[in-house]
Amino acid sequence: MNYIVKTLNYLKKNGLPSTVAKVCETRSFRKASEIYMRENSVTEEELRYQRENQPLRGAKFSVVVPLYNSDENYLRETIGSVMAQSYENWELILVDGSSLSYKTGENTAMEYVCADSRVKYRRLGANLGISGNTNHGAEASSGDYIIFLDHDDILMPDALYRTAAAVSETGADFIYTDEYSFSENAGNVISVTLKPDFGEYTLRGINYIGHMCAVRKSLFIKIGGLRSEFDGSQDYDLALRLGEKAEKILHIPYVLYGWRIHGGSVSSGIDAKSYCLESAKAAIMEHLGRKGVKAEISDITGAESAYRLRYACPDVTISLVVCFEGSEKQFVYYMNKVFESIGQKEVEIITLGGYNSFDGVLNIEYYDEYSFTEMANIGARASSGDVIMFLDHRIVPHEGFLEELVPYAAFPDVGCVGGQLINRFGIVEAMGYRLDRNDILTPWLRGSSKKGVGYLRGLKTAYNVSCLMGGFMMVRNKDFMSVGGFNERLGVISGGCDLCLRLIGRGNNIITPYAQGTLTDTIDEDFYDFYSENGYACDYEDRFLRMP
Repeated sequence: MNYIVKTLNYLKKNGLPSTVAKVCETRSFRKASEIYMRENSVTEEELRYQRENQPLRGAKFSVVVPLYNSDENYLRETIGSVMAQSYENWELILVDGSSLSYKTGENTAMEYVCADSRVKYRRLGANLGISGNTNHGAEASSGDYIIFLDHDDILMPDALYRTAAAVSETGADFIYTDEYSFSENAGNVISVTLKPDFGEYTLRGINYIGHMCAVRKSLFIKIGGLRSEFDGSQDYDLALRLGEKAEKILHIPYVLYGWRIHGGSVSSGIDAKSYCLESAKAAIMEHLGRKGVKAEISDITGAESAYRLRYACPDVTISLVVCFEGSEKQFVYYMNKVFESIGQKEVEIITLGGYNSFDGVLNIEYYDEYSFTEMANIGARASSGDVIMFLDHRIVPHEGFLEELVPYAAFPDVGCVGGQLINRFGIVEAMGYRLDRNDILTPWLRGSSKKGVGYLRGLKTAYNVSCLMGGFMMVRNKDFMSVGGFNERLGVISGGCDLCLRLIGRGNNIITPYAQGTLTDTIDEDFYDFYSENGYACDYEDRFLRMP
């Protein structure tokens, strides 16, 4: 399907504003991806070093490629990419489920079998489907790890070397890498996907793991391999199950896999294989069932292959702590907006720096210079709710924000949860904050249209982050108190991010685009004190928020 047809179809389904945002995003990502690949591809010098310095006792990899009426040229490139690896301890297993009358795959494969004993070819008597064919290859393998490769894709020449080095260093039993997509020719870059480290909440909304994936064979066999009932999204189902069972999951932050886009491939457009959407949702629901989590799942308009989960709202009490600065008229106006967003939900409301203007609202007098973190701590100590929602007066929450945040905050493996901040013009101000020593606490996806999809569907799905703003954040009361609350030396942004880093060891920090707040004024903040205390986190690339 060509670009114009795809754009017209998207326009028909999603309308003009979303289509304009999508086109702008696509162009921006493609340009950035081309630059990234030019600047970060492995050099011949590096490959030469890798060939001369093989890891001692390096793991053996079984690269399993299921064939089905394979294109000869594509298949030759796929096989060639394995044979060009700088790491030597591998075997390539080609499992052919093509009709017996189709000889192209067999004839092509046998040329390589005769040339290199590490290449194996197995002809199946019938097509067992993508899962069955792949499982057959895995069962016939002799390697320590299984690596999955489609018959029209390619591995980067350093893929197995870097994976072997990672296995040697960490002993991980489930490994995945970054990838890029290309059109026909491997040099025709379309997009680069720089993935986050493993986050179960992110994975529930989108299968970002994809390619390249390496799994310890014993673990693959233990969990039952691929399941045919999820064909079309069998890799998604596998990733979800591995996320539950693997002892150590490792993300290698290098582009080591090339995903070819051509007519008929899933990557060319989800319409090519629409059944993938249904099998993906079924895999997610089974995963949730195994975890004992109740939720509804739905497709997302304009973001096919990404999913929205609405978790069941638990029976917890809620405290809302509002930190305010301004006149009584401004306070009344702001609080009326807050009441509108809460609706009929029963909430304990505590205000700091406000006025005694509303019955049922506890206002705590505060006469010092405005300090969100100090005021929030005072309010939290006066609260009685199971979860606390903190609001800075410069953020006006939208209707339904509590219903979206409470289920996440109630999960025992979640530290902090926050929502999408936008300005009055519908432009994204922040979807969490990125750790970076050169640009500390960069607001993620700032400047995007809220009509857009965002990198890795980041404007449409909930996902794991390291840092969130304190002024639009929810946290369990007992967890907040156990770490001493906000650091009062810090501001509304850095104070929240600091709290997130102290709580992330207890679980996940989550951002969801379906809890929204409008930022009505700019927030200027010096992050020097934050860096002095959290430089260790800033000095490394952000674990979750990555983009070319």
